[in-house]
Amino acid sequence: MRVRQRDIAHAAGVSQATVSLVVSGRASEGGVSARTQERVRSAMGDLGYVPDPVAQSLRGGRSGLIGVFTYEPVFPATPDDYFHEFLVGIEVAAAELGRDLVLFSSTQRADGSRTIYDRGANRLQVADGSVVLGQQRDEQELTRLAEDGYPFVSLGGYDPVPEAAWVAVDYEGAVRAIVEDLHGAGHRCLAYVRGDDARLPSVARREAFDAATVGDETHRVPLSQLTRDVVEQWIRDGVSAVVAENPTVAESLASTTARAGLRFPDDLSAVCLERPLRSGRTAGWSHLVIPKQEVGSRSVKVLAAILDRDLPADHHGMIRCLPHHLGTIAPVEDRPGRPARPARTDSGRQRTP
Repeated sequence: MRVRQRDIAHAAGVSQATVSLVVSGRASEGGVSARTQERVRSAMGDLGYVPDPVAQSLRGGRSGLIGVFTYEPVFPATPDDYFHEFLVGIEVAAAELGRDLVLFSSTQRADGSRTIYDRGANRLQVADGSVVLGQQRDEQELTRLAEDGYPFVSLGGYDPVPEAAWVAVDYEGAVRAIVEDLHGAGHRCLAYVRGDDARLPSVARREAFDAATVGDETHRVPLSQLTRDVVEQWIRDGVSAVVAENPTVAESLASTTARAGLRFPDDLSAVCLERPLRSGRTAGWSHLVIPKQEVGSRSVKVLAAILDRDLPADHHGMIRCLPHHLGTIAPVEDRPGRPARPARTDSGRQRTP
């Protein structure tokens, strides 16, 4: 038989309203003494009472649930999936905090995209607050969520909604460190191959590369336009290092350069701005280590701190991303047969030696 709050009230010798205040976490606000609270909790334990988290949420209490909302499918099929380690970090932090997770993923529009507001109602309210994931976000929905005062943390920076809390990766610092290492090896003519998308991590990496290579000669090409002819033209133009935006780009870049008869790092140095595919041909490339588990974990902990009013609802956190160097950055001078590069002025423009 299900134990109800009136049973707890009878066993503890208090009113049902008092039990409700204790269960909802609002006992102190309601003037319930510490001794009475302990008596109610003791009766709950003796009777095996388990609060209904959904009912608590609907009454405005704390359910102990942390929501995870995703704008696109993120559940990983393999460890190489982009969101895999983020989700691991989220789960670990929730367990450390003694919170349960609820994944919101079913509400879809006619076009298959996902929405927070189902027929105008915020479905996330069953949870105390939520972590929002997705490489493509709905700015209007997140703005409305912030205006409604619902606590949430965006996994990844989201400047279009400054009122939102977020935890992001410091791509700018990490990419700058990679470019400095390329400069240190003599590379001043670089190629950047980007994906054919405008997802948040992709845009952040492009902007970081642009900021780090001011004064360099750079060749930028989208993946859809990458061909053997393009790669061969790079060599004629003096390109000595290539940067791949993500693991998919890196694999295509490796295949294309192989068809051109080139090898890494003998003919071109190479860097991927994310961990390459573990089973791919680029597994040994130099790359950035994105602390995804830490980002996922920090997002949950920031949300918990916002719920406890220890952090403001618009808290912004940045986590450093460190470069991880393997064997695909080589000094330009170690490349026999490479055409001499034109000398450069401090402005980065070519001049004749």
